[in-house]
Amino acid sequence: MGSLPEVVERLDYPFARRDESVIDYYHGVPITDPYRWLEDTDAEEVSEFVENQRKLTESVLSTCDFREKLRERITDLYDYPKYECPFKKGDKYFFFYNTGLQSQSILYIQDNIEEEAHVLLDPNKLSDDGTIALSIHSLSENAEFLAFGLSYSGSDWVNIKVMQVKDKTLLSDSLSWVKFSSIAWTHDNKGFFYSCYPTPNEYANLDAGTETDINLNHQVYYHFVGTEQSEDVLCWRDFKNPKWLFGTAVTEDGKYLVLSIEEGCDPVNMLFYCNLTALPNGLDGFRGKDDLLPFKKLVDNFEARYDLVANDGTIFTFRTNKNAPRYKLVRVDLNTPCIWIDVIPESTKDVLESAHCVNGGQLLVCYLSDVRYVLQIRELVTGCFLHQLPIDIGSIYAVSGRRIDREIFFGFTSFLTPGIIYQCDLGVLVPELKVFRESILKDFRGADFETKQRPDLFGCAIAQVGVMDMLRFHKFTIGHAWTTDYGCSDDEEAFHWLIKYSPLHNVRRPWECLGGKYGIQYPATMLLTADHDDRVVPLHSLKLLATMQHVLCTSVIDSPQTNPIIARIDTKAGHGSGRPTRKLIDEAADKFSFLTKMLDTSWFDYNS
Repeated sequence: MGSLPEVVERLDYPFARRDESVIDYYHGVPITDPYRWLEDTDAEEVSEFVENQRKLTESVLSTCDFREKLRERITDLYDYPKYECPFKKGDKYFFFYNTGLQSQSILYIQDNIEEEAHVLLDPNKLSDDGTIALSIHSLSENAEFLAFGLSYSGSDWVNIKVMQVKDKTLLSDSLSWVKFSSIAWTHDNKGFFYSCYPTPNEYANLDAGTETDINLNHQVYYHFVGTEQSEDVLCWRDFKNPKWLFGTAVTEDGKYLVLSIEEGCDPVNMLFYCNLTALPNGLDGFRGKDDLLPFKKLVDNFEARYDLVANDGTIFTFRTNKNAPRYKLVRVDLNTPCIWIDVIPESTKDVLESAHCVNGGQLLVCYLSDVRYVLQIRELVTGCFLHQLPIDIGSIYAVSGRRIDREIFFGFTSFLTPGIIYQCDLGVLVPELKVFRESILKDFRGADFETKQRPDLFGCAIAQVGVMDMLRFHKFTIGHAWTTDYGCSDDEEAFHWLIKYSPLHNVRRPWECLGGKYGIQYPATMLLTADHDDRVVPLHSLKLLATMQHVLCTSVIDSPQTNPIIARIDTKAGHGSGRPTRKLIDEAADKFSFLTKMLDTSWFDYNS
């Protein structure tokens, strides 16, 4: 599109060195990568580039008239109480709650659902700026211990700690280099399974989350409470398949450990299991040994997705998309692993989103039907329909319940409500919903005010933590897992797809490409990334930023590109998870103020 009314002065972009000698050959095709040096996040040159870009971006944002008004308004909208679903362990209830603007939600404990709750763990006390977040947590079966994982500055890396619940004593346990992990307690309450990567070679001086090394050789360990991580039992690894990811779950009866194996982001996994009760000396017998647990294969291919729902001894129930893209429930006896039967067949039109075993022999089943969520109660054994719970049009975002309890909770949200926690007693003839807690949003005013392929169609573009280098994404941290979505440039056929839409490799001057119209340019563009994003590492955005500024601006005398090309590069932040409330608000204010400035919009105060 042509330039909007002159909303900003022509920018003086920072210098970024180009090294044209960096050339990769993909199946005989030479591809230049002149900003390869931006991949070295520890280099002083990269730090200087980032700092100069931050100053440039601030110079633009400081001219946005409504920046502070937006910040105040967004802060006001964020300031309402936020509840998460209560859940039960042992005989106690637990839930997370945020009064409104607290950096992180607080974990509470209560003896009875009607009694006063007390703080169990407040992550806000762990750092002054709220950048230490509680990313995973799990209570032992008897609720004696809480194992919880802390992430720092938004990184995917987690450090697991253990607390004694009764007196909130923090034990000496500390487990490092945990990533993409669950915490699965054994029912003797002695310890838990978790997943981690090998310790990096030069970890002593490593600012975890800023490195870009590929994540390989995920492993499963068992940790005994009160011991050193070096004493943990190695339960599973697979050096022949270093990119695979391993997740664990202990069945509700405590007898089996289920190992889910994934190779990427496709909804497929393999399933192994280990009978914990059949170990002659239990897990203690594996201490100090190199033997892996004796897993047996139940599903040994990546043809479908299997999610554990329940088991009765050797009879297991799973949710699966095996020959059922809308999912179904199936059952298998471990003694006859070749025989699978349908419990709830695939619906002809509705998607089976989840299934939870509750109230003894019942299933709480959630369907997505015609873009609305439907909750049903069914029999576990037969799958027969019993009841439908009455809910409005909206989304179910959490479900809490146990097989040993008749009580369930679930979270509901819609365009009309930020959140309602419903409570339901399934032990009555006709279950009814009761509003347990509701978040009330302050007065909301609803009207405060395909870029790469056709940049001329847009007025402003914001690209957040994007995968921009489609030829090299698989070489950094967990990027290899996305090859199941995108393909990989190592494959010749996939390379020819990727090179056609890779953002980094398709920056063109629109005034040269689109009919030779001189006034056509890229829309005002803001890229967003963060220094501790070890999911989609910041080098993606940095390389695209340098490329766009060079091709569209600095390499052209009197360039038609007057719309700004900038980046918001956050510090002590990652891909998004665990970000403190203040950072969320500041980012939203900057994005919307940039939009309003670039689109030359006006502020309307509906209260005046």
